Amino acid sequence: MTHAETAMEGGIASPNRPRANPVLLIATKELLDIRRDSRWRALAIVTTLLMLASLALGLLQMDRMEKEHHSAETGDRRVWTAQGAKNPHSAAHFGQYAFKPIGPLAFADPGIDAYVGGAVHLEAHKRNEARFRMARDSTLAARMGRLTPAFVFQTVLPLMAILLGFAAFSTEREQGTLRQLVSLGVRPVDLLLGKALASASVLMCLLLFAGVGLIGGLALFDFRNLVEAGGDGLRLIGMIVGYSLYLLGFLALALAVSARASSSRAALVGLLVFWLFNSFLAPRLATDVVRRARPLPSALAFRDAIADDKKQQFGHDEKHPGFIAFRNRILKRYNVDRIEDLPLSFRGLSLREDDEAGYLVFDRHFGKLQAEIERQDSWRAAPGMLFPMLALQPVSMAMAGTDNRHQHHFLTAAERHRRLIQTAASQDLIDNARNGDTAYVSPEKTWYQIPSSAYQRPGVGWALQGRWAEFGSLAVWCGVCCVAAWISALRPCLS
Repeated sequence: MTHAETAMEGGIASPNRPRANPVLLIATKELLDIRRDSRWRALAIVTTLLMLASLALGLLQMDRMEKEHHSAETGDRRVWTAQGAKNPHSAAHFGQYAFKPIGPLAFADPGIDAYVGGAVHLEAHKRNEARFRMARDSTLAARMGRLTPAFVFQTVLPLMAILLGFAAFSTEREQGTLRQLVSLGVRPVDLLLGKALASASVLMCLLLFAGVGLIGGLALFDFRNLVEAGGDGLRLIGMIVGYSLYLLGFLALALAVSARASSSRAALVGLLVFWLFNSFLAPRLATDVVRRARPLPSALAFRDAIADDKKQQFGHDEKHPGFIAFRNRILKRYNVDRIEDLPLSFRGLSLREDDEAGYLVFDRHFGKLQAEIERQDSWRAAPGMLFPMLALQPVSMAMAGTDNRHQHHFLTAAERHRRLIQTAASQDLIDNARNGDTAYVSPEKTWYQIPSSAYQRPGVGWALQGRWAEFGSLAVWCGVCCVAAWISALRPCLS
């Protein structure tokens, strides 16, 4: 049944029957056509299977990583508490590990986690980088790309939106029914809204199905995370909102192109070219351009810069001018002439002084590096109004807790715990060691009193705070595409 026949039977052009809503009539007819079309059924089944496969693979990966994480934490705690009687500063050099917990939504969008490492060795006088990057242990096939829900949502579903919308007007025009519909009094805008409503219903059903799968994954992972401070339920809502803007923008763009293109083939080719550029070329080009425009220092240069600044500290060098000045200041403060006459351990005091000076150095260099990384991320996402993948990826990773900001938050928390260990070790020396006694050791119970790192992910508000610009870009992209579809539908090409 053509749209013209639907219009006649629905009473759009009949003066003797109550006027039905043309938008709903058109949407109903479109949904009926989609349901009857075996090609659409096959495509929907394939897409659904891809989503299910990606969800299943993600859950299996997360379960394995969570078990490894728990085992590593337990083993590290056992090693730390089994040091026995030991000098507290030596224990601080021995150190602990801080492990980044796996966020439940990371199975939907792993983000950068595989490339930045999830464990930090906390030791005296050093702020180490994260270790044990999963990408290093992966096979070549794994490095070429993994099937994840994020990949399906970002590349496959936009293609579905294009296939749903590219022929909306052009096929009616090629079949000669568009002019007939207009002559019967059907407004092109009603035709646009009806087709958009039907196509959007299909897309949103697929996205809703994926959302239900993600909720099921959260429940299997740990249902409590839905209501804990991390707010993974709210993070999931934010993720769905971002993807909805992304997909509806693609659908509106397809409808706009279909209304103005000379043929269905031309509309499809043009939309596929844009889809390819947005999905594969734009992210790569944007990354390369930003990397060249705002290069980060190499790891060697970064460490050398920190080492140069730390040369201003005395460390363990008792001949360093800074050490001599500090020693004289402490002797004057306690009104004594010799270190042996101090009521506190001078070694503990000097270690604490050196550590606190080092904290300033680390904060300055790592803070500058993080600011530059965030500037790179902002520049890369800037063209997101034109190529929405560039805006969607930061939003998706932020909601999943797998972006650069979350990694820096974890590293900052790990550094705070390192400083807690350092302070406890130095304070133990200050309070209990005697000046001149190099054989002092702390009892084994001391290590039980120093806790392991217990990182808490920030809430959804913190995650959103750094991604409002990208959400805005997605909203603008969707809004502009909708306006373009509306304008194109006002005066569609009839021949």
